[in-house]
Amino acid sequence: MPKPKQFIAAPLDAYAERITTGVAYFGGILLLPLLFAYLSNNRWGGLLIPTAVALLIALFLLLTYLSQPTRYSIEGEQLVIRQRWFMPLRIPLKQISGVSFVPQLAQIPQHGIRFGFNPGVHGYQGPFYLTDFGRVFMLATNRERLVALARYPAEPLIISPANPRDFVLAMQAEVGSEGERR
Repeated sequence: MPKPKQFIAAPLDAYAERITTGVAYFGGILLLPLLFAYLSNNRWGGLLIPTAVALLIALFLLLTYLSQPTRYSIEGEQLVIRQRWFMPLRIPLKQISGVSFVPQLAQIPQHGIRFGFNPGVHGYQGPFYLTDFGRVFMLATNRERLVALARYPAEPLIISPANPRDFVLAMQAEVGSEGERR
């Protein structure tokens, strides 16, 4: 069995870092009234609402961090997308019909996005509806290094390896050899 080809995920881009930091700050600001009430020994039931919202924000930040892709590897007959904590996503190579670098998507989420589950907190994750591409599923961390995987019968997958050129070449070689074997 050949050694798996490994590709690390790209680091977060500046936009994702700003969004993640802004959401974290917002959650912290929501806890300030609770801190002031505690320090002044004041009890007020209305503090439950901002505290609950801050806890939901913290939970969302944690889940998006844990689902952030860290490594992409070609192992045998499948592409494996490893995340920080969640189970790896395994995609059979026979479902991938094409691979390409998509620099034209570098402007999302500012332009061209109609719907996005998570457009910026610890990356770009989940189902998206893009103006020019339709429905896609993203597990990306950097908009400047996006790679699209055309899949059948599933919707296209967009990821962001640190070195997209090497990843595209490796995947095209594997998908091409997979297509010859069919």
